[in-house]
Amino acid sequence: MGSEINGVTDVSGLRAGFLIGQQRDKDGNNLLDRSGSPLSFTKNVLLAGNGENEGIRVIKYPPDYSNVDNPENDYIILRLADIHLLKAEALLRKGDGGGALIVVNELRNKRGASELNSIHLKGLLDERGRELYWEGWRRNDLIRFGEYTKAWEMKNASIDGHEVLFPIPQLALDSNPNLKQNDGY
Repeated sequence: MGSEINGVTDVSGLRAGFLIGQQRDKDGNNLLDRSGSPLSFTKNVLLAGNGENEGIRVIKYPPDYSNVDNPENDYIILRLADIHLLKAEALLRKGDGGGALIVVNELRNKRGASELNSIHLKGLLDERGRELYWEGWRRNDLIRFGEYTKAWEMKNASIDGHEVLFPIPQLALDSNPNLKQNDGY
């Protein structure tokens, strides 16, 4: 799976998106893992003991093979789409669902996705998940939308919500007697 990208797939075989299943080189030949078995990524991932084939791979920003020494595809720190979705969230939280819907649908139109008829906070959180799936914002979003401490697949609900804050490293606690460990750690 994954989408072909001119200048990448034809050079290396690498595709963009979620890589699942048998992987192939630029000529369509099946790739092999280090043990000589087919390199076929699965959706299954265990907490420990995974092999080379377990787990979906994500290629959202493919390498620039035409310009290896000075690539034109820098790592994204903050995307304009994130700013638009933050604006939509602010409008929605202010009570302007119509304005939020316009902003979200403008972004969806640019992506070739169908327009939404309405938008609510859960839908906006879902939209952020689809648009920003590899940017590293999901934890922050889940906390801001009040979803982080709830249960979801393979995760129990938080009893006391302490996971919202990270623990303070022991080295920092040892070096500064004024620091107090966050509750729950």
